[in-house]
Amino acid sequence: MQKELDIAIIGAGFAGIAAAIKLQEAGFGNFRIFEKTKGISGTWYDNSYPGAACDVPSHLYCYSFAPNPDWSRVYSPQGEIREYVENVVDRYNLSTRIQLQTEIIGADFDEKTQLWWLTARSGEKICARFVVWSVSFLGTPVIPDFNGLENFQGEVFHTARWDHSVDLAKKNVVIVGSAASALQIGPKIAPVVKSLTMFQRTANYVMPRDDRKYSAFEKWLFRRVPLINHMLRAWLDARQDKFFFRAMRPGSWVNRFIRKRSLNYLRRKIKDKSLRQKLTANIDVGCKRILISDDFYDMFCCKNVSLQTEGIAKFGSDYVETKAGTRVNADIVIMATGFAATEFMPGVQINGADGASLESWRKDLRALKGLMVRGFPNTFFMLGPNTGLGHSSMILMIESQLKYLIDIVTRLQPNQTVSPKAEAVASYNKQLQAELAQMVWATSCQSWYKRADGFIPTMWPRTTAAYRKMMSRVDWSELDVVDKPATIS
Repeated sequence: MQKELDIAIIGAGFAGIAAAIKLQEAGFGNFRIFEKTKGISGTWYDNSYPGAACDVPSHLYCYSFAPNPDWSRVYSPQGEIREYVENVVDRYNLSTRIQLQTEIIGADFDEKTQLWWLTARSGEKICARFVVWSVSFLGTPVIPDFNGLENFQGEVFHTARWDHSVDLAKKNVVIVGSAASALQIGPKIAPVVKSLTMFQRTANYVMPRDDRKYSAFEKWLFRRVPLINHMLRAWLDARQDKFFFRAMRPGSWVNRFIRKRSLNYLRRKIKDKSLRQKLTANIDVGCKRILISDDFYDMFCCKNVSLQTEGIAKFGSDYVETKAGTRVNADIVIMATGFAATEFMPGVQINGADGASLESWRKDLRALKGLMVRGFPNTFFMLGPNTGLGHSSMILMIESQLKYLIDIVTRLQPNQTVSPKAEAVASYNKQLQAELAQMVWATSCQSWYKRADGFIPTMWPRTTAAYRKMMSRVDWSELDVVDKPATIS
């Protein structure tokens, strides 16, 4: 007989690890984390490309209950973030609770026993009362169906699946895309490649990162005077909410300020008028991700770097041909082409109660408070629909969700199940979409924030403080609690 878990956590990224810690602190011992890769830290395990780093200041991109005084820089690089998560796992003795290389591809709710049966790709079956999904909505890479790509004889890989066995030195390299990942990769590889051509579909607003190393004295202070750590985090939290959040409102003074500063930064860095024109964004500030970099524009001063804006017509065996007929020599193609952000957990099939399924829900993507979905009892989707941010740290959203989640699972009686009421989900999302219609993500530009029909299932339209307040207590009138005896036969 398969032993029943109290809680199965799917994913060992920031959300999954934090869930395990808080559940452990709440007295739960019978839980397990299932991770599909060979390592932990989620996004920061997958994205190991050159230059990978966080766009959120280091002291805000860590758990409030596990501050890190040893960040080397204002903006932490990928390797340090991964190491931080690994250290937290060790500190909280979670390593024995993590089952690596176990990809969960399906989940079925047994309405008779009120339990979930999870299916791993290996065929393993796992039984659990509660399921916490902590699967990143930016975890499934997308490579467009380019004409002739199958004919290309060189190496092709996505930024989130970086092939470290490929030597870029003295090669003709093409980067398809010019957003966040490409922005970090380009300057790091430009000095070693023969040529670097970046294909840009849409110019982005780029702000200076103002990154720097922390001095030995600063790190000493962070270690010896923990209050300074807490004060810096509180200041960063307030700055992001009070200042940068306002940039998410079209026409606000902060929105205009960021546009002006970004264009001045471009003008100062790029003297060539033709190139500057190509790199000038003509979209609303914030409707696509606002990028930060200290060296992206400098990269174009290198003689071996060029920008293509003509669009890709087709791939040949050793070249990329633009729509204007220009052929670009290519030995290696790096796809910085984004993720399936609005599809939500593609590759996983969940069958819930009363005929509910993840496949049908993906067409709607409405949840209660970005955490619970009608038809999936005792299930929590960490960083689910409408929890994305354009201005601050997702760690803040994770910790707010966990406060709500822990309140629920600790108060439920044995064999009880909980799911959101249909009217609560409808009311919440009606208000949410009305607010989103007033934000920059609803403007005319195309982005991964919204679907082709204009529906926005990804972003949170308020401050992180507002989300924290909303999640500080459970409104049980919004939830259906059902009590049925459950036995495993």
